[in-house]
Amino acid sequence: MSQDNTPPPHHWYAPGNAAPPPSSPPPAGQRIEPELPDKLDLRSLFEALLRSPRALVRRLATPGHGAFVPFLAIAILSLVVFGAVLGSFAMGTQMWAAPLKITGGLVIAGLICFPSLYIFSCLAGSQAGASQLAATLAGMLALTGLLLLGFAPAVWIFTQATDSLGFMGVLSLLAWFVALIFGFRFLGDAVASTGAVAKGPFSVWGIIFLLVTLQMTTSLRPILGRDSKLLTNEKKFFVQHWIESAGKTLDNKSTPPTTSASTTPGSGSR
Repeated sequence: MSQDNTPPPHHWYAPGNAAPPPSSPPPAGQRIEPELPDKLDLRSLFEALLRSPRALVRRLATPGHGAFVPFLAIAILSLVVFGAVLGSFAMGTQMWAAPLKITGGLVIAGLICFPSLYIFSCLAGSQAGASQLAATLAGMLALTGLLLLGFAPAVWIFTQATDSLGFMGVLSLLAWFVALIFGFRFLGDAVASTGAVAKGPFSVWGIIFLLVTLQMTTSLRPILGRDSKLLTNEKKFFVQHWIESAGKTLDNKSTPPTTSASTTPGSGSR
């Protein structure tokens, strides 16, 4: 009878084996986010914003991550494309003016609101420095821009199907509100990861940022419609502008008032 001299299989729990036990599977329904690479380039940040935002938030909690410039580049590219889609509604000069206004307006709004973000984050208990907060704000703008980029094909369909300024304005604002909700959530998680415990100051800042961006849509008008001037000098509150534009179409033009009968000097009613 032949004897089997094959050694027994080597298990992880065999004596003398220091290998750790296998990790238990994650709970059902829990999302597994991939690990981020050590160096965050433009492509890795693009994928992390959409696939693993929580892992990206943990990375932003550590200083020296170097994500500000790539985040800003993603935000600018996304906003330029979305602005070009809105510019296709009126065509002409709006094809380059609308992307310029939307991208520049949002970057200016971020610069205007950054000091208040730093103050409110300190009040909330955050230990993040100015550079960390700047990268976090840029990340919020990048995620918002990517979501607007996702809405761009649907918005383009309506730019070619209607000439209603009111409808296009509502559609554009709806896309902005939805994208901004996810951007605020990203920013809130990032600030909380740096030690912030109070949510009240951050909520106040979110309202300030929203109002500033909405006013930008009026201060930089026209964005959707046509006008002989690139910018207007007329001061107007954004709610008033929306109400006045609700019933207008793309071809509506303001005309000077006319009288039903003309008078000549010396003539009078008889």
